[in-house]
Amino acid sequence: MKFKYFKPTSIEEALTLKSVYSESKFVAGGTDVFVLIKKKVINPPILISLRNIPSLNGIEESNDKIIIKSGTTLREIEKSELIQKNFPALYDALINMASVQIRNVGTIGGNICNASPAADTASPMLIYDAKVKVIDFKLNEKIYDLKDFFTGVKKTVLGENELLLEFILHRNSKNCGSAYYKFMKRKAMDLANVGVAIKLEMDKKKIKDVRVGLSTVAPTPIRAFKTEEFLKGKEFSEEILEQAGEIAKNECSPIDDIRGLAWHKREIVKVYVKRVSLIAYKRIKQ
Repeated sequence: MKFKYFKPTSIEEALTLKSVYSESKFVAGGTDVFVLIKKKVINPPILISLRNIPSLNGIEESNDKIIIKSGTTLREIEKSELIQKNFPALYDALINMASVQIRNVGTIGGNICNASPAADTASPMLIYDAKVKVIDFKLNEKIYDLKDFFTGVKKTVLGENELLLEFILHRNSKNCGSAYYKFMKRKAMDLANVGVAIKLEMDKKKIKDVRVGLSTVAPTPIRAFKTEEFLKGKEFSEEILEQAGEIAKNECSPIDDIRGLAWHKREIVKVYVKRVSLIAYKRIKQ
């Protein structure tokens, strides 16, 4: 198909174009958008590229915060020692995501805005309590908790003339450990049938705080709040983790689809909550 293609060099220019051309669509790496166009799922007459906007790229430190710009490629995030050290679950997700060629082009903003229930970066970002900064065409900025960003399958809170600017993450304490693991049909370059991310904060042998993120088992990536509440204050043990897995299994709402049967996905969640928690626990600096 034919379409017009704009290459703005500033956020203001990009948002102005979007407000003028109501049928246009933003495109960053294009690894999702161009596939959808090829499959004729979408048919935008105008594409607005975000690749030439420097302020949408990079990873920054600010006191106890780490900022990931929305246009930063997945490969750049994967290679960042700052990310590897502070957010190992996100690193786990990236090294098992697609191919290096795709990660060199695809962006974290695109992966999140695509709002797939199977988005690899979503559940790790959820366990780190990520916040999302958004800007509209009048240059007004808003900040959302990532857990409130997804509103349905392929749907987010983003308005027609809004743009995702960056993700805001806070460093974790030295008593924290985190991990992400996904079940997939193939051993490489496959979407998650089920994805589980866990962050544990320990006080000696007791679980002081915990986050559980799940992918591909609900209309959106989710936090397993009931599972988290059950684990808080408990002494860490395999028995407790097995009970938590049972709660998580019943907390999610998978469906039968091309990636697997609902009952099987629930069983994987049950097993992986324990497995990923053990990995996260081993990563805590004792």
